[in-house]
Amino acid sequence: MRIGCLVLFGILSGIIYRPETPPVPHFLSGEVTYLWPTDASDYMSATFAETRAAHFHAAVDIGTWGREGFDVYASRDGYIYRVGVSPFGYGNAIYMIHDDSTYTVYAHLQDFAPPIRAAVDSVRFQDYRHSFDEVIIDKSLYFNAGDIIGRTGSTGIGPPHLHFEIRSHTNAAVNPKLAGVHIEDTVPPVISAIGVEPLSKDALVNGRKQIYTRRTEQTGRRYNFGTINVTGEIGLSINASDRSNNGRNVYAVYEVELLIEGERYFKSRADSFPMADGRKMLIDRVYPLLLQRRGGFQRMFIKDGNNLPFYADTGRSGTVKLEPGVYSVEIIARDFYGNSTVASGNLNVTAPDPHPEYEIIYFRNQRTFFGDEQRQAGLQNRLNWSKNWIAATGSTLRNVEIREAGWFGAPVFKYTGLGSRHGVTIIGDKISIQAEGYLPINLYQIIPGQKRTIDYSERGVTLKFKENSVFDTVYVNVSLAGSGLGKELTIMPETIPLRGHYEIEIVMPEEFCDNPKIGLYMYNERRRVYDYMESGMDGNVLRARVNRFGTFQVRMDGTAPVLSRPAIWQRRVDGQWFASIRAFDLESGIEFDNVVFKVNGLRGIPEYDPFSDRIRYHMPAFSPVPGENIIELEVPDRAGNVTREVFRVNR
Repeated sequence: MRIGCLVLFGILSGIIYRPETPPVPHFLSGEVTYLWPTDASDYMSATFAETRAAHFHAAVDIGTWGREGFDVYASRDGYIYRVGVSPFGYGNAIYMIHDDSTYTVYAHLQDFAPPIRAAVDSVRFQDYRHSFDEVIIDKSLYFNAGDIIGRTGSTGIGPPHLHFEIRSHTNAAVNPKLAGVHIEDTVPPVISAIGVEPLSKDALVNGRKQIYTRRTEQTGRRYNFGTINVTGEIGLSINASDRSNNGRNVYAVYEVELLIEGERYFKSRADSFPMADGRKMLIDRVYPLLLQRRGGFQRMFIKDGNNLPFYADTGRSGTVKLEPGVYSVEIIARDFYGNSTVASGNLNVTAPDPHPEYEIIYFRNQRTFFGDEQRQAGLQNRLNWSKNWIAATGSTLRNVEIREAGWFGAPVFKYTGLGSRHGVTIIGDKISIQAEGYLPINLYQIIPGQKRTIDYSERGVTLKFKENSVFDTVYVNVSLAGSGLGKELTIMPETIPLRGHYEIEIVMPEEFCDNPKIGLYMYNERRRVYDYMESGMDGNVLRARVNRFGTFQVRMDGTAPVLSRPAIWQRRVDGQWFASIRAFDLESGIEFDNVVFKVNGLRGIPEYDPFSDRIRYHMPAFSPVPGENIIELEVPDRAGNVTREVFRVNR
């Protein structure tokens, strides 16, 4: 069905071949043609595999100049396979399936073409919920390449743009540039900084056991990062970006290569990744730097737990462990069109310090405590710990004891000074650490592929890790403060990303039993507020599922949402009428799927936009009456507080 005229900015076809390019799948060959999916512009505002908050970008974004309502076209012939509607993520999204079982995806839409909208609404009006994500088996929803399937918008996330994906038959995201999309690009990438991570317990970078970054100096097309002093096993990373001739936006680089003394240690190229592995961006990038700076330093080594298909087989993982000496390093960043940039420098490698000053004492059946006064400042804040070693983050910690917790006959290792240059091996299921002047802490080992429960039953807290909670082995520390409302959990290290969720259970006093207003909130350091986590009371147990480490607090939300600014208005692009209201909730947030929205007694679907804090009334045949219109609203938050109001609005 052709339901609109195609304004064609480009045809995506063919393939660019390079050395080491694997055989091209048929759906990316010159025999298959992809049409540019919108008349909004031919401007690409974001590229494939860019860094996002918690995943890889699986598409190219097409700019719409801050406006909504441009036509979106089917890029290939095919059926509508799946449609999603949500205030978050992809927003309004269409998934088309093609005759070779591959897919194209169009996201953040303002609206769907009438046949698609009718099919979606026939289901949504059964329960009046905003959220919808269904596979649609309807052979009548067939569109030819160039047919209008929707309009560009900003649903799910702003600002307005079109998110366009190509996926394989196995649901792997594929770089749309492989399908032949072309932009004018003779601009080489920029390498702005180099990162170095200490990986082994004897590793140092410029004399310290912490991630080190250095800005590069540019001369022409070459960059230099000087000489970096290292010891032990390290991993290098790169902060690089790219632009095009006519583009203002900054893109991700396509290919990165690491050479040491001319020998290839690492190479990656962003062609495709399974959609289920998008979160592995958190270990492809240097996660602590992503948290601190929002900077996407890309690792030039393969971290344990990372099996993304980006990496060439070099016979190495990319980690660097060299004999003492000075070694030349070259890092090459390339964009998709072959423009390249080189950053060079040296690694001055020295032999590890054997740590002769450490005294190891073996204790049995006794326990030692240091001093009469214990500082409440957490010992965990003074430690940097990896999967099998710890080190002090700053000055020396005096008289440190480490034992495998759980039995008094375990060996106790006593260190007279633990500084930022020294790493200490930790092996075991549960490690107890004591340092002079600090309260003791425990580290619990979490291993990928294994369930683990950390039980603080004496304090009423239990953590439950699933088999897929972590990418790699990690030690976790939990500290508790307070009781009942205001109870605070700090789960460290915050700089370790998680593969999936884990569960927190907190036993509350009986007076809070089944109270829906009680929830778990996580401290957002960047915004300095507490964000609500999906949680709820089950009897006297507060349960939550979270996918981050950090600081959590038990809080009560007793305040209902605030409603204001009722309006009735008409959309310019198609003349459709809407009613809307501003809904604001500072605590747990709007429970958007349970909003009841009526205009003149007729219930419609409430569509919530969290970025403008507005709820829109969706009713395809809605037309306000002349004069006064009555708007009735029932808006709950996620803690069960409800606001009910009636507004009278003149057309």
